[in-house]
Amino acid sequence: MINVELFIVGELYENCYLVMDERAGLSLVVDPGEENLKLFKRIDEFGAEKLKYILLTHGHFDHIGGVAKLALKYGAKIVISEADASFTTDNSLNLSLQMGVSLENFSPDILVRDGDRLSFGESGISVILTPGHTHGSCCYIIKNHIFTGDTLMSGSIGRVDFPTGSANEMKLSIKKISNLDGDYELHAGHGRQSTLERERKMNMYMREDFYDNL
Repeated sequence: MINVELFIVGELYENCYLVMDERAGLSLVVDPGEENLKLFKRIDEFGAEKLKYILLTHGHFDHIGGVAKLALKYGAKIVISEADASFTTDNSLNLSLQMGVSLENFSPDILVRDGDRLSFGESGISVILTPGHTHGSCCYIIKNHIFTGDTLMSGSIGRVDFPTGSANEMKLSIKKISNLDGDYELHAGHGRQSTLERERKMNMYMREDFYDNL
């Protein structure tokens, strides 16, 4: 059984997630944007040795700010798309320089591409590259859960005017997510939780005709 717990971190209220596969005895963290003691406590309660991955949906500072300390403390493998790998050491790309934020740089352990799969219990992790917010933004699917970062959010999408962002790529990525088979619990980088089917019905950015005037 997959359990997902939400931790809201940082001044931008970024959604960080702890994902636990109780049957396999494994866990992972998605987008630790800032050091968070409640997150550390929960990881320890489940089992510090069980933390396998730190998954990053993209490389902006508010999603990666807590990575270095988390990886050092638990030894989990850091995963990011190949296209966003440079964000982990380039403070102009990750926006920490522009925002006046101190960010501890780090090197990822695993670089993923569209269609890759990572082992994680019986379900595994599917990687979907969804550029637009950044060139290397990606989503992760774990069983019936999809982690969309700042690509698709409840009633909205991510900005496309940051370095490497693209409105045209975002359009294609939103269509790619919309065309996934079935429904998923949708865990975004900011805002409330949703489902993919709810967003298909209610999110104007998922309408094909919306992008005609973007």
